[in-house]
Amino acid sequence: MFAMLVEINIKEGKEQAFLDVFAANHYGTRKEPGNLRFDVLQDPEVKTRFYAYEVYKNEAALQAHRQTAHYHQCVKDLEPLMTDSRSKKVFNWILPQDISDEEK
Repeated sequence: MFAMLVEINIKEGKEQAFLDVFAANHYGTRKEPGNLRFDVLQDPEVKTRFYAYEVYKNEAALQAHRQTAHYHQCVKDLEPLMTDSRSKKVFNWILPQDISDEEK
């Protein structure tokens, strides 16, 4: 398993448009069998900076995600909203919280 943190910087005043576009990607990704987690975070100090925290079972699951229609639509629709390119950092998932803990 591995995790990825994606930073997305949005033009001022486009925050709601970002959320509208990104919601479809979020909900579509959560339905993928290889996705374990997909959280969308907003920087409390820089309101135009968002992060996607994504966890996949393996690299094949990530590659499958990148082939989905919701991913391609999101990438296309985000382009005019962003101030610059997305930055991505991949991590090894060392001490994950047991997903079943969320149900308790």
